[in-house]
Amino acid sequence: MKTNLLLPNKFRLIGWVLLIPATLLGYVVLFNQFFFPFLTFNVLSLLPDSFGSASDASPLWTITTDNFTNEFAGILFIVSAIFVAFSKEKNEDEYISKIRLESLMWATYVTYAIQILCLLFFYEFSFLTAALINLFTILIVFIIRYNFMIYRSKVSKQ
Repeated sequence: MKTNLLLPNKFRLIGWVLLIPATLLGYVVLFNQFFFPFLTFNVLSLLPDSFGSASDASPLWTITTDNFTNEFAGILFIVSAIFVAFSKEKNEDEYISKIRLESLMWATYVTYAIQILCLLFFYEFSFLTAALINLFTILIVFIIRYNFMIYRSKVSKQ
């Protein structure tokens, strides 16, 4: 079966090596307000402080000073999780493709179910925090379910 959209198998190991520190960094950034001082610099900000504002005088963009630690943690997590989730198996076949597709569908359902619960039960800043965490849920759920199903299929073959 052709799997042109998947990454080569060697990306899986790279992904796991990066995913564990990215998860730890994301946790301390989000819940302990940790930041690296050397990642503070000027950045481009689109729609600064004017999103939803009726004022026509607000600029569309500006340069502002920001610490890039939370952005770095998020990007590192997303890239490493994509490496883990969408790298070929050593023996990629139709059955593995089926498991991959079912796991992706399952992860999508779970992620949006969580998002609906967040819409119903979280408000104001706590909703934004929950929505931020839910941004990563689809990859997390996919990786967990996919690897569990692969493990289960290997155990049942023995």
